[in-house]
Amino acid sequence: MAVLISHAILFITIFSSTPPTFQDLMNPDLFPNPQCGMSVKKAEITNNNLIIQTTGAEFSLNTSGDGIFKQRIGHHRPVLSIKIETTLDKVPPKIIVNTPGRVFVSYGDLNIRVNGDSLFMFQTLKPTTITVSHQIDVGFHASYKANHVIFDEYGGFGLFYSEQEADDEFYPYENTTTKYILPQNAVLWIGICPPKPYNWERSIHDNIVWHWSNQLGYPPDTDLISWAKEGNIILLQSEVMLWKDWNLSFIPRLGEAEFARVCNTCHKHGLKFIVYTSPFYFLKETPFEQNAINSFENFKGWPPGDATGRNIHLFLSEITRVMKEYQPDGLYFDGQYIDNPAPLYMLARKSREIIGENGILEWHSTWALGNGQCFLPQADAYVDFILRGEGQDLHYKNFNYLRYFVSGYNTSNSIGVLCTNGPKPDAETIDRLLKANVRLHTLAGWLHDADFMDLLKTHYKNKLTPDLRKEIEKLSNQRQKEIAIITRKKAEEEKKLLQEPIWKEPFFIEEFNSLPNCQTFISPLNNNPFSVQNGIMTISALPHTYAFFTCPLNKIIHGFTVRFRQGTDKGMSWGPAVQIRWKTGERLRVGLRSDGLFQLDIGGEQKLYKEFNPFEWTPLRVRWTESAGIIEILKADNQWHKIAYFNHACPILTPAENISFGKVPYNGEPNDYPENNISIGTNEWDHLTLF
Repeated sequence: MAVLISHAILFITIFSSTPPTFQDLMNPDLFPNPQCGMSVKKAEITNNNLIIQTTGAEFSLNTSGDGIFKQRIGHHRPVLSIKIETTLDKVPPKIIVNTPGRVFVSYGDLNIRVNGDSLFMFQTLKPTTITVSHQIDVGFHASYKANHVIFDEYGGFGLFYSEQEADDEFYPYENTTTKYILPQNAVLWIGICPPKPYNWERSIHDNIVWHWSNQLGYPPDTDLISWAKEGNIILLQSEVMLWKDWNLSFIPRLGEAEFARVCNTCHKHGLKFIVYTSPFYFLKETPFEQNAINSFENFKGWPPGDATGRNIHLFLSEITRVMKEYQPDGLYFDGQYIDNPAPLYMLARKSREIIGENGILEWHSTWALGNGQCFLPQADAYVDFILRGEGQDLHYKNFNYLRYFVSGYNTSNSIGVLCTNGPKPDAETIDRLLKANVRLHTLAGWLHDADFMDLLKTHYKNKLTPDLRKEIEKLSNQRQKEIAIITRKKAEEEKKLLQEPIWKEPFFIEEFNSLPNCQTFISPLNNNPFSVQNGIMTISALPHTYAFFTCPLNKIIHGFTVRFRQGTDKGMSWGPAVQIRWKTGERLRVGLRSDGLFQLDIGGEQKLYKEFNPFEWTPLRVRWTESAGIIEILKADNQWHKIAYFNHACPILTPAENISFGKVPYNGEPNDYPENNISIGTNEWDHLTLF
């Protein structure tokens, strides 16, 4: 029982000023009951072989350390296997706790916790290696640090690791997907998808009318009553106008009576009612508390959010009070804890406890883990609606983005909604999102546009019938047949990228013997930032300001090499960088940051990779194929070493419009960041070559 006691002690830290950890969540006393219909069905030991079955998965592990995970929902099949390099044949497994909510197993030098949502947690009591091999073709994959998801049309799995900065040798198209070398006490999560069935009836019949205003947080009864024609759930977002001190507490801005008036009117007319809260923008007792705002007067933009979960106990206490005192039917979360899977999972489970099984929970989750397309399905599974895609208009033509990241279908099996609070979706976009099994909210502002509401009715609402399920399953089956071919093609691309490039003669060479003969973009804050001496170009500028060159291309580019140095430049997303822009507006940008991280900006996403010495010359090689790319660094052994392998959906093998280099901002635009421009720093450039 020593293991259980140590975990009980760890659990105390959950409600301190530190975020929950992977180790905290091993605690057998945590989440004893099943939620949202996800439960442990069976746990048994036969001839020292461990077998555990949940709503969505079946897992077996033998004494040789060989484990197999099978999917149980929709399509019964193996999805991945593992090899645990530890001694399991000396000590038989022992089931310590076994309830419908979770199972806890002690197995030699390994602790195993399995939750009803098909999240399998492995904690090592001494250093161990766990090798993971996928058993499905790869239709989609995404990563954030040492966390990964892999899916095909029918399901898949996620890998989430306590040592997030570790190099886990992730190769999605190889037989060995990844190898985790776990130090003592490290924890690896394996989540099998989908963890629950998809709620087809709800996805067809539930429609949310979404209200936001910077002037009015409490719509009049006439508006609320009229909205009942368009939906059965009302979402009041208007964060600043809804709550007093919305970054620090949720107190109705116009008083409890006005809040109750809205709630009562909704219920009287058959509407459910959910309101805005935000774990991300809840800044109480965080380093950003002084940035809290409470008015649109002299508005300078939203405050920074806190993605760590360090104040999760305060946020959970606050939403407990909201649900008890004001009694909405549910909550809308604007952003979550995207830094780490552990507090994200804790947030999902605890929030569901607070709201109740019949309450409504929606996550606005354009960034789920990091700021790419990696997410934690076992957290999303406790959420009714997942809203994604804000400001990601360029991705709306990327079917895989809609299908795997937005829809939730056969991943978390929550109802995925496309966030269209920018340009209104056209008929083509609506058709594409329905084929991906994505839903829409009805924005209150749309109701004044009769032509668009007619389009929404004919192209969207009229198609939300039971026949939609048959159509989605038919299309899914068709796409599944093509995934094996796509996987082989992408595997060939990856192998090609891992080999030395076969490049023709370069067509663009900049040796910096003089200033480049290109268009210049210089911030008004920088005075004469460019200089050249002995074949080195120096850029002297304030940290978060722009100073770059742009040269026309109209050429198909396969890659580039660059040698530059961060030096004393304090720019982060304004550090020295090279950017290729295509005629469609898509961009690929690779740069250095003053925190010693590499930065990749592609397709509206930003990815960070470790690490380099800002005061040493950094030779990079960046190249790509139709759907993948690689960033490499030339090290002291005169060999190119991989920094990052990335997927993309850019028209990358079509003629590029131009190249920009210098202090190119993350978005490629000549814009400054107005804060923290304290002292001038310098970065240096030696050469730039395009192939």
